[in-house]
Amino acid sequence: MQTEQKDPLVFFNTIYEAYEKAEALAGGAIERFYDIAGFKIRLRFAGEALIPYVTPPLTHLAIAPVSDPALTVCISDSASTHTVMPSPPCPTNHILKRGELHGFINDRIYTSFQWGAYTLSILDKERNVGIYWVESTEHIPFWETSSCLRSIFHIWMSKQGIQLVHAGAVGLPSGGALLVGKGGSGKSTTALSCLNSDLFYASDDYSLVTAEPKPTVFSIYSTGKKNADDLERLPFLAKAISNRDRLETEKAVYFLNDYFPEKIISNFPLKALLIPRITGKPNTTLTPTSAAAGLAALVPSTIMQLSGAGKEACQRMMNVVNKIECYYLELGTNMEEIPQVILNILTKEE
Repeated sequence: MQTEQKDPLVFFNTIYEAYEKAEALAGGAIERFYDIAGFKIRLRFAGEALIPYVTPPLTHLAIAPVSDPALTVCISDSASTHTVMPSPPCPTNHILKRGELHGFINDRIYTSFQWGAYTLSILDKERNVGIYWVESTEHIPFWETSSCLRSIFHIWMSKQGIQLVHAGAVGLPSGGALLVGKGGSGKSTTALSCLNSDLFYASDDYSLVTAEPKPTVFSIYSTGKKNADDLERLPFLAKAISNRDRLETEKAVYFLNDYFPEKIISNFPLKALLIPRITGKPNTTLTPTSAAAGLAALVPSTIMQLSGAGKEACQRMMNVVNKIECYYLELGTNMEEIPQVILNILTKEE
């Protein structure tokens, strides 16, 4: 392919033609269907190779096939289909820090490339078709297997007025809380601890949120991650570690729907935003804070991690946070107390 080509739609069509070739060489498509944030989504695989790398985080949202999905994502790898992935259509210095391909993004087409996973993600927002292409399964890092198709879902959901955020979420069918903060703040430990309580689990790392018609969170990935040197604090999760043989170089990854399906929740109204802070003290407490503090904990890490997130993403997050209460969650060392403190704030008015 010509690297000087600068038409995003032409590039999308080139990739789609290559996908169709890969699908034919793989013996046809294998399809899986999901209900994500109320939208029926079809994943169309060129062969079986990527199914175990993409589908496990989404199993809690699986549905029967539908004839008219709102979004179709075509998924392929070069190695198993013997089809060469078209090269990124520009010099490496055109790939921006978050993966955006400069010159190959417009109102209709969004294109990103992740060097760490050697993965191309491209979305035609008019046709509601995305393509996810990786060189081989060997290039897929552990963090990608726990939050697959993130760029495509983020851009497409934005079109629907729903924002993907870097936040965990736990709660009850009657209402729950976002858990926000940078890495190491205790966000994942807090979310995962709730699996051993009366609370339900939506996410520890990425969630979908909307402010309309009322603040709501939607689960997207029923996974969890934890630093390998901190696993003993949640011993009940030991059976769910999926990558025990690689903990020297990776975080522990949990596919939680396989072990705690009764604790996974697909959505709930949002009542609060919680900012975990590790105190080293025995007890966990709540300290009220402002919407500005909530946004300061939520917005920067979301913008930093999601390619294509900008002013409109900030506005969607602001619309949500301005409608809910914000608190610092001062984390104590008594793990069983953490979910109880969250439960108390969520049920105080019931």
